Amino acid sequence: MFGWIRRSAFAFTCASFVIGAGIAPLLAEETDADRSMATAAWWQLGVSVAGLGGLIATLVISIAANRTATRALIQSESTSRKELRAYLSVAPAGVHRMKRVEPRIIGQIALQNVGQVFATKVKMVVKMRVSADRDLADFPVDEDTAENIGTVHPGAVVRRGADEGAPPPEKPARGTKTYIYVWGCIWYNDGFDDERRHTEFCHRYNVASRLPGPNFIIGPEKARYHNHGPNEAV
Repeated sequence: MFGWIRRSAFAFTCASFVIGAGIAPLLAEETDADRSMATAAWWQLGVSVAGLGGLIATLVISIAANRTATRALIQSESTSRKELRAYLSVAPAGVHRMKRVEPRIIGQIALQNVGQVFATKVKMVVKMRVSADRDLADFPVDEDTAENIGTVHPGAVVRRGADEGAPPPEKPARGTKTYIYVWGCIWYNDGFDDERRHTEFCHRYNVASRLPGPNFIIGPEKARYHNHGPNEAV
């Protein structure tokens, strides 16, 4: 009886050993396979993260490049507008006696579009005054009373005289001087912006610089831009 039990126990032990010996490699293989799968999963995760990082970096670079391109486009458009827009400048054109029976003189100006496109909705005011004050500073203008010029094409020159003339001044007394002021303003649209632009001007002539002779003539080269008057373009 006991012998059979011993033989059975021995057989069971041997069988367990054989089964264990056979299963152990399988378990080892399964563990290695799990490790390999885990390693592959980590590699795949790393590659995915790297790819996502690359995508984010590409997106950031693209956004930065787009912003740079947008700024460059805006700058280019602004530069083009500045280079192509209409610019109305005003130059002195002298003082002349009007061809009428009544002796009167009138100050003249020359308006020119030095830009590249049409100046539209152009309006102009030109005034003059004879004064002994070399530092005169009161030069009012009002767009509501301005003359409607319309459109001035690039390169065009428009000559205008003051809206009211004045009697020719007498020869100044010794030690005194007399001046003629010609001032005004030009309002216009520059071809790009709806905002109104304007050019203000104020020219001063010394009566002593008139040409000799019966006709009252002061050449434009004798004009000076008056320091106390409006001389700016916006």
